[in-house]
Amino acid sequence: MLRDGRAEAGLSALLPYLGLLICALVYLVDPTPLSAARHAYFDQLQRWHPRPAADRQVMVVDIDEESLRRLGQWPWPRNRLAEMLVRLDHAGAAVVGFDMAFTEPDRTSPRAMLDLWPATPLLADLLGALPDHDRQFAEVAARTNVALGYPLQNLPRQAVPDKAVFAVSAGTDPDVGLLRFAGRLGSLPALERAARGIGHFSVVDSADAIVRQVPLLVLAEGRRAPALALEMIRLSVDTDRYRLEAAPSGQGLSAIGIGALRIPTEPDALAWVHYRPRLASAYLPAWQVLNDEAPLPRLDGRMVLVGSSAALLHDVRQTPMGEQVPGVEIHRQLIEQLLGRDWIGRPGWLIGCEIITLLGVALLLIRLAQRWPTWRIALLLVALPLASLSVGRWLFVQFGLVSDAVSPVLAWVTCLSLASLSRLYRSDRRQRWIRDAFSRYVSPNLVEHLVERPDALELGGRRQECSFIFTDLEGFTGYIESTPPREAVGVINSYLDGMIAIVFRHEGTLVGIAGDGMIAMFSAPVYQPDHAARALACARDLDRFAYDFAAGHSSAEQRFCRTRIGVNSGEVTVGNFGGSTMMEYRALGDPVNSAARLEAANKILGTRICVSESTLVQCPGASARPIGRLQLRGQRRPVTAFEPLQAPDQDYQQAFESMRRGDPKALSQFESLSRERPDDPLCALHLTRLRQGARDDMIDLRG
Repeated sequence: MLRDGRAEAGLSALLPYLGLLICALVYLVDPTPLSAARHAYFDQLQRWHPRPAADRQVMVVDIDEESLRRLGQWPWPRNRLAEMLVRLDHAGAAVVGFDMAFTEPDRTSPRAMLDLWPATPLLADLLGALPDHDRQFAEVAARTNVALGYPLQNLPRQAVPDKAVFAVSAGTDPDVGLLRFAGRLGSLPALERAARGIGHFSVVDSADAIVRQVPLLVLAEGRRAPALALEMIRLSVDTDRYRLEAAPSGQGLSAIGIGALRIPTEPDALAWVHYRPRLASAYLPAWQVLNDEAPLPRLDGRMVLVGSSAALLHDVRQTPMGEQVPGVEIHRQLIEQLLGRDWIGRPGWLIGCEIITLLGVALLLIRLAQRWPTWRIALLLVALPLASLSVGRWLFVQFGLVSDAVSPVLAWVTCLSLASLSRLYRSDRRQRWIRDAFSRYVSPNLVEHLVERPDALELGGRRQECSFIFTDLEGFTGYIESTPPREAVGVINSYLDGMIAIVFRHEGTLVGIAGDGMIAMFSAPVYQPDHAARALACARDLDRFAYDFAAGHSSAEQRFCRTRIGVNSGEVTVGNFGGSTMMEYRALGDPVNSAARLEAANKILGTRICVSESTLVQCPGASARPIGRLQLRGQRRPVTAFEPLQAPDQDYQQAFESMRRGDPKALSQFESLSRERPDDPLCALHLTRLRQGARDDMIDLRG
């Protein structure tokens, strides 16, 4: 039973460590609820600390609802888009990027009309003489800085055209961690040949449909495919080259260089977009660009994206700012962020630091939970989330680091809670054990003291000075044999109940009951500086109770037994003895044996209480008369013993001192005392000894 309890307590102590292991595994697996909580915290950081306004805004030509109402439904004729390009170029646009793909020929081109109208030679000649819209668009695109976009797909369709050279300036394989796609859905080949830049406009959708990341570089059909934002930046600095830097290990991407711009990345090249609220001033309605009556505002070398906010075109995205924006807004903000060198990210070394911090702090918290009071643990449960979230916010503001402030908090709170529960369980188990183990030995008040202050209890063996009381009923065997069993058991139980109650009243420990005898201990398990005085006072009360009990349970036919009491003090070893199957809290040492011998000595001495000098010297003011130096069985040295009194006995003391000195007049003194006190057993004892030739107070009881 004890082994099972220890095993159960050991398992409860391992509970917080098991919780930490589970939390670490959950962190590595990163289930959807955990990533959602982390993303929610990141989104809140974005709302608290949006990206500052750019020095030069990237503009958007918006094919909005009003433009569709004025100029007709989408898709518009490509010659109209060509006209838009010309106007933007004349207004000073540095680069124009299309957040759309032109995958099919223009159905409004003159040649396309031949498939719709009845074919006649005249009509064919007339339509054939008109310029093709796609060709017009391609010709204008070839004369201007244009980047066309396309979506990535996992279907093999079109290869990525070579518009730029990728030069690996460091490392050997920067493509290891890139996202891979089977293909893309590009624009017409003639348009892509005319455009100076080709980039994808795909984004990374989270489970909650919020766009937080954009892949800057991917592999499509095994070829490197840059994002539309990168292509527009490349065209703006008039270069045909990307510099790719691999990680220090040589494997995986670490940075992308475009001219003088160096963009730090992670191996997957996913860029975290640092948003700011959408600005209406960054949008030009398409109908205004194409309006002949109003001049177009000067763009002065700005980049321009062409996209749509019209609901009918279904390009609406959710951002961490809590806004629904057109997809083109994401690319607009990404370009501004990259040009402004506003890097935010989650580098691999940060994840390593998070794991180390998570484990280190969790282990520290588990240790603290075993020692700290409950109120401190409660404060920790409040402070930990605040501290972690505050540190995460500081890292974001100061260094642009997207740290995981949620997972560590969950792990720490889990470990701290489990450690606290384990501690409470073990504390409750300890309290129950104390109650079960010591309620049989000590007073209820002392049990509650031990429960409330278990630190006062040392369950292991220790050296401790204690005081002991041994009691025994003289003639108990004869009483039992001459009394009906039921009556004898009732009387003895009543007697022991009274004796034990007195021990508990003096806050002593009941070590054991052996038949009619009882053993009590003071100053263990809880230290009592006045243990000797307690033991002496308890012995007096026990003697008084036993005397009254015997008087009340005696008759003319049979007298109840006389109680003998021995009291001694000394240093012993106290603790739990008995092994794993049966355990008792007790003391071992010579002072225990001496107390038992003193109790037995009463039978020869004729006294009821025999107290050792080692006890009496610790009870200043106590009245007692000396018995003598007792040579007890099993003891190398004699024990000086005393009999407690209510008041000093000067006549006896003088006679005893004479005997101790070997004065011959001691005989006459004790003869006189014996005549005055015929019922005094000590006077009779010493008189007999003196008549037998004794010359001192040494009494040999070893026979």
